[in-house]
Amino acid sequence: MNSTLTSYTLIARDLPAAMKRQAADPVTARETAYYAANIGKVKSVDDLIADRRLYAYAMKAFGLEDMTYAKAFMRKVLTEGASSPSSFANRLADDRYVAIAKAFDFTALRVAKGSDAVEAGSDQAAAAAAQLTGSVLPDTIDFSGTNEARFTLTTQLASGKTASATIVLNKDTLANVASDLTAVKPAALLSAIQSQITASGEAGLKGKVQVNLDIFDSLLFTTAAYTDLGADQKTGGTGADADTAYAGTGAARTVTLRVAPPAAGKTAVSVGFGTNVAPDLAAQTVTDAYLRQSIETDAGAEDTGVRLALYFARKAPTVKSAYDILGDTALTQVANTLLGLPASSSATSNDALAQRAKRIGEKIDLASLKDPAAVEKLVRRFAAIWDAQNNTASAPILALFTGDDGSSGITADMMSALRAVRTGA
Repeated sequence: MNSTLTSYTLIARDLPAAMKRQAADPVTARETAYYAANIGKVKSVDDLIADRRLYAYAMKAFGLEDMTYAKAFMRKVLTEGASSPSSFANRLADDRYVAIAKAFDFTALRVAKGSDAVEAGSDQAAAAAAQLTGSVLPDTIDFSGTNEARFTLTTQLASGKTASATIVLNKDTLANVASDLTAVKPAALLSAIQSQITASGEAGLKGKVQVNLDIFDSLLFTTAAYTDLGADQKTGGTGADADTAYAGTGAARTVTLRVAPPAAGKTAVSVGFGTNVAPDLAAQTVTDAYLRQSIETDAGAEDTGVRLALYFARKAPTVKSAYDILGDTALTQVANTLLGLPASSSATSNDALAQRAKRIGEKIDLASLKDPAAVEKLVRRFAAIWDAQNNTASAPILALFTGDDGSSGITADMMSALRAVRTGA
């Protein structure tokens, strides 16, 4: 059996290749193909949970495989979503539930419908346009870097007839309308969206959907009346010269906004409609998460240390405080190993947790966890210590540095220093 450090290195040095190998595994390939073919048919939380294979795939993708049995619990997580701070997922001390609630947000599709005129006795109501409003925009949004808002607008013109356009807001599309890309104002967003609606042409949304800012600086999309006079551009005619007209109001008119994933290398930002994408659009993201989880699970079957190392490398950039580590069993085990702390503080009081959090913050530079090189250094250090404490059979020389109680008699830093002296580095 390879050492933890060797096994981790073999996987981590070319993770894309490892994911391709995992994707080619017959069982993984079969389940992934099923997921891709069927997730688009799922329209609700109940639909997802009712399909055993889809549900199991989703749970494994987010590291919740051991909770697959808890359907009532997961129904509450998914139904309440993660958009509200008071939602069930956000109240749980585990960000895996927030992640899965965001990925399977079945309210990500925003739809507004128009209405027909109503006349009943003396009560009358005029036909109404479909109006879709977002949340209030901040005073400015930074689009100078990788931030991007991308969404598809679709309007139903009549039964069976729709038109759509994809709107992209980033530093490229806003360059001509915003003087300062670090502080793009709502009016500049409005201008960029208007120009893209117009650019979509007659086959798209031009003349069919209007966009404005309401009094609160929220984006407001409204269906509009549309007339096409045909090839001759004159009233009347047949064939290519025939006129086409769609009312701007009525139950046949709708406007739908669907948030799309940002382009590769871009970071999702909201312009009033959130950043969550529909489950079928998020299919590739879920599949990638499933493959990564499968790699970690399979590695852990051979060596728990490898699974912990891979997990820490994946999760470290999301850590904001020592309490994020203490709230995650696997991250805590890695930190305990790195710092030589016992598996349990033997106390659960707030003071004891605060002391342990302080110790972690003092010994691990949490800010550096955003740096891949710093994370890699920590992971390798963990793997070396894990080998010394657990895998002396795979690396007998490590037994020379291990006490009778299994504790390491020489630290990873000391081992590195000895290596440097030997090589003259």
